Amino acid sequence: MIKLTNIDKHFPNVQALNNVSIEIHEKEIVCLIGPSGSGKSTLLRCINGLEIPDQGKVFVNDKEIDYHNENEMQELRKTLGFVFQGFNLFPHKTVIDNITMGPIAILHQNTDQANANAMSLLARIGLVEKANEYPSKLSGGQKQRVAIARALAMNPKIMLFDEPTSALDPEMVKEVLMVMKELAKDGMTMVIVTHEIGFAREVSNKVIFMDEGSIIESGTPDEVLGNPKNERTKAFLSKVLY
Repeated sequence: MIKLTNIDKHFPNVQALNNVSIEIHEKEIVCLIGPSGSGKSTLLRCINGLEIPDQGKVFVNDKEIDYHNENEMQELRKTLGFVFQGFNLFPHKTVIDNITMGPIAILHQNTDQANANAMSLLARIGLVEKANEYPSKLSGGQKQRVAIARALAMNPKIMLFDEPTSALDPEMVKEVLMVMKELAKDGMTMVIVTHEIGFAREVSNKVIFMDEGSIIESGTPDEVLGNPKNERTKAFLSKVLY
């Protein structure tokens, strides 16, 4: 479903990605782990077009992304759901309006259909009673669950998560991870940047460890987390596993 070949990305004085190549298959759940600044989020943003690689190619559903074709990028973003670490909800819109904006404007759903779908998603994430609240009235965990529902309302084939729990208090992390675990059980293809190593071990089919813009190690959770081969991977895990 997703293929990156020889991706380079530079920012001033930083090489964020260095010759990165990966493949992600349908229904696969891939967790990207590594220290801050290792290129994980940049890789995710190259997949959905928030960043444009300096070199290399990105394919989604066997089609190469043309970052300079706005019509193609709009079609691509219908396929990809993106959940940010900072929620990115519209503060002046109610919960249900946040969820229905995309389906109405981009998928051309009528208001009744969009509202019905939104309420179904709110039921799925346990927040039906919050439909008419504003984001300021929600906890961090609730905001992130709404952000996930908003992404799902676009009927994506692939979900991208950029550190979805990093902005949350510890007691709110579990409620967001529970929603993501349910998506995994339903067979959603997911690429997740995370520091939640236990979650990566439990949910993912593949774990990719990155450092300094490069993929250092890739494999099953047992291989990368349970029996890492690379010394850099071992050193990182020794600091984050208790």
